[in-house]
Amino acid sequence: MIPYHSKSKEQVLTSLNSDFNNGLSQHEAEYRLKKVGLNKIEKQKGISKLSIFIRQFKSPLIYILFLAIIISLIIKEFLDASVILVILIINSVLGYYQEYKAERALELLKKISASSAKVIRNKRLIIINSEEVVPGDILILEEGDKIPADARLIQVFDFKTNESILTGESLPVEKITKQIQQTQTLALQTNMVFAGTIVASGRAKAVVISTGDKTEFGKIASSLQTIKKEETLLEKKLKKVSKSLTKIILFVVILLLGLGFIRKIPLSESIMTAISIAVAAIPEGLPIVLTVSLALGVQRMAQNKALVRKLSSIETLGAVTVICADKTGTMTKGEMTVTQIYANNELIQVTGNGYDTKGNFKTSFSTKYDTKRIEKLLETGILCNNSQLENKIGDPTELALLVAAKKANIKTNFTRVDETPFDSIKKFMATLDSYQDKKCIHMKGAPEIVLAKCKYYYDNGRIKFIDPKDKERILLMNSKMANSALRVLGLAFSKENNSKEMIFLGLVGMIDSPREEAKEAIKLCKKAGIRVIMITGDNALTAQAIAKELNLGTRVITGEQLSNMNKDQISSIINQVDIYARVNPEHKVLILENLQEKGEIVAMTGDGINDAPALKKANVSIAMGISGTDVTRDSSDVILLDDNFNSIVNAVSHGRRIYDNTKKFVKLVLSANLGEIGIITMSLILSLPLPLLPLQILWINLITDSLPAIALGVDPAEKNIMHRKPRNPKESILNGSTPFLILSAVLLTVIGISIFSYSYNVSGNIDKARTMVLTTVILFELFLVLVCRSNKKSIFKMSLFNNKFLLISILLALGLQIILIYTPISEFFELVQLSLNDWLISLGVVLVGIVILELRKIFVIDETKNYIKQESKI
Repeated sequence: MIPYHSKSKEQVLTSLNSDFNNGLSQHEAEYRLKKVGLNKIEKQKGISKLSIFIRQFKSPLIYILFLAIIISLIIKEFLDASVILVILIINSVLGYYQEYKAERALELLKKISASSAKVIRNKRLIIINSEEVVPGDILILEEGDKIPADARLIQVFDFKTNESILTGESLPVEKITKQIQQTQTLALQTNMVFAGTIVASGRAKAVVISTGDKTEFGKIASSLQTIKKEETLLEKKLKKVSKSLTKIILFVVILLLGLGFIRKIPLSESIMTAISIAVAAIPEGLPIVLTVSLALGVQRMAQNKALVRKLSSIETLGAVTVICADKTGTMTKGEMTVTQIYANNELIQVTGNGYDTKGNFKTSFSTKYDTKRIEKLLETGILCNNSQLENKIGDPTELALLVAAKKANIKTNFTRVDETPFDSIKKFMATLDSYQDKKCIHMKGAPEIVLAKCKYYYDNGRIKFIDPKDKERILLMNSKMANSALRVLGLAFSKENNSKEMIFLGLVGMIDSPREEAKEAIKLCKKAGIRVIMITGDNALTAQAIAKELNLGTRVITGEQLSNMNKDQISSIINQVDIYARVNPEHKVLILENLQEKGEIVAMTGDGINDAPALKKANVSIAMGISGTDVTRDSSDVILLDDNFNSIVNAVSHGRRIYDNTKKFVKLVLSANLGEIGIITMSLILSLPLPLLPLQILWINLITDSLPAIALGVDPAEKNIMHRKPRNPKESILNGSTPFLILSAVLLTVIGISIFSYSYNVSGNIDKARTMVLTTVILFELFLVLVCRSNKKSIFKMSLFNNKFLLISILLALGLQIILIYTPISEFFELVQLSLNDWLISLGVVLVGIVILELRKIFVIDETKNYIKQESKI
């Protein structure tokens, strides 16, 4: 089938059975609407409240806890089962609250799609709901309109559209009506308009060719259904930890049951021992600690204008090695800026960014240029203009001219009399303007066209004849400016209403400038060992110029070049290229897939529908909240509410801090739990009574695995955390912790068994001995919290006051233990009161173990070897 852009206007109208002047009849339109359906994109079903709640239970750790509940119920330990169930409910409610709050915020962010459309039906121009547009409808398009469907242009008047949301092209695209013979990419189908894009200037008539899911916008949205979202690193690592714990639990339980059978221990006692081991091994508080830690990270990021939709994605941010960023709207503002003016035979630099009217004019000889010398040029930029700066409506090129004039405080008293609109054949626009009895022509357009119409040129207030050398000089400067990726316009005027007496004023060069915060963010990314890749729909020259300003690489690969490469060729260049130009959505996904195959953890930023498939493929997807589309935001893990690229760096920093703190509390929880397993196991081997009952172990884990561990989760980031290389994504969350886990578990086992044997032998009271073990283990683990804060730094050199929550939580945990022992609650836990001497014995033994753990830090290798020298280049 011949694509519509390759058909003539007449062929398109005939194939759609439509009429240029009369449009469709209302009856025919209603018939077609029933046949093809409403003009809307079938959105992915939103996440229901129930789905968000159920998602909180999809974790191997949670599965183990459910198993513990079932076993507890089987052996009629209802109190144990109730305590574990309460822990599960608290965890799920916390996680549900944070993720539901993010989904609600996302719903509020969604903008209303094009709500109305102007069409010709029954020979009349009418306004209808955009959902009622059907193939064959004749659209009337004007400046500022959001195009409701894909359509073939059949009449244009100085017509341009902003397609950055679809193609990534930052400049408005000039549209034509003639057929294009060869099949082209969307960016080159200049006789077509596409749903979701905006009319930048002019007027047009177009016949609708496709609606709803069949539009280019709809196809991209539908393609998201086939792209599988990767599990986060944290989910993968916790699954691995959970599997290891499950194996350990099963092994030890089977071993103990076997020993009980050999020693002819009653089955009920063997099961009690086995459940004690299982409860000791399961980190009941870990899901809560992790959820709360991530939730607190979410709140901090929200303060930095970043909305997190999925809690576990924060941790993945900390491991990001590559950020793939869309240029338009992400690295740049999507706003053209005049940066150079060539007039009076000198090149003038203009400072400022986007539509901000603050800026200066300077030359290589003067830091403050006298703008009166270019007043007429800037005034012409105001007069030969159809845009409005106040509401930022119109062509970005014209808005840039208005901003430049505003920087010089230029005003005009002229009023427009007539206009010659720009078109692709003439390549210029001219206005006839009057002031009092004086009429002048003002012109802007392609430099070579405007220059050819000029008889004179303006030089510091003097009007001179243009000779061939002058033209050569001006055109040479035009080439230099264009080769710097600037969009260059020539400006001219005449003192009278005489187009044969035009006076050339100069050249104006503009570009979609980088965001200032993007420059700083990229600089920080380099310090953090993170590679930044620019992906854009713009041409290679423009991409290269922007990359130069951002201090990125210089090598550029285009989408066409990627399409002509095989898999091996792409694989060979993927680590060498930092700039990709003229790419489509499929190319973006291809780039991400190849980076991920190289072992990179990729974050993707974007705002347009063209970014959505890649966002869904990325390890972490970051959408723009202001300029982003609904589809893009729906595909993301994180939404930047202020569209500030620098917020990404803050998010990565939060991710790194959260991962470091996650390692701390996982190390704490596992070392403590292994010690508890050791106490139970050794008691069986030594034929001792159970030193701790299952409910007592649950109490220990609840006290030490909750508040103090949560406090570790909010520990401040270490100094220069963003000067450290990204961690190896394959690295275990317990990487380097094995010696510590073994030593701390052995110490806790020895201390626990020793205290139990001593107390039981002295008092002969099993409840007293268990109370001593319970208190000693809790004291040891509370000190262990402090030890786990740093792998190298001694607890005596760390301040408790930079994490007041930690100090409060330790004191609170200690207070709860005291309340448990000295109130009637102790009867439920089969505990007795302890004397001051008992406390001192427990504390003394614990301090011996803590000193040993602290001495170990002397032999730990300094982790600062992972830090990057600031001057290093990526």
